[in-house]
Amino acid sequence: MDIDNMWEKIKKGLKDGAALSMEKIEEYTKLGKLKIEEFSAKRKIERNFVDIGERAFELITDAKGSEIEKDILVSNAIENIKGLREELVEIEKKMHEVSEETKKEDETGEEEVTGI
Repeated sequence: MDIDNMWEKIKKGLKDGAALSMEKIEEYTKLGKLKIEEFSAKRKIERNFVDIGERAFELITDAKGSEIEKDILVSNAIENIKGLREELVEIEKKMHEVSEETKKEDETGEEEVTGI
């Protein structure tokens, strides 16, 4: 094997490795951002549940427990939770799409990076 051919293989291996690394970095960046969105939506849902609980407690202690379902704060919190749950479903779909996209690229990608 001559030295020029060996150096060409090394350069090709390095270029392919760098390209693969960039693809993985982009994938993990997208997934990381989606995980942050997911966490944020879950925290908002938790906060709405706490708001419902606090309001229900206030109504019950004021002997107005039968009015919980009709209370505007409770109904607004319930609507917020429904919307946030839909948002979570969309975030999970996006995360799945990013993962599937990467799997497809891996399956149909160029030859494997092997170096020399």
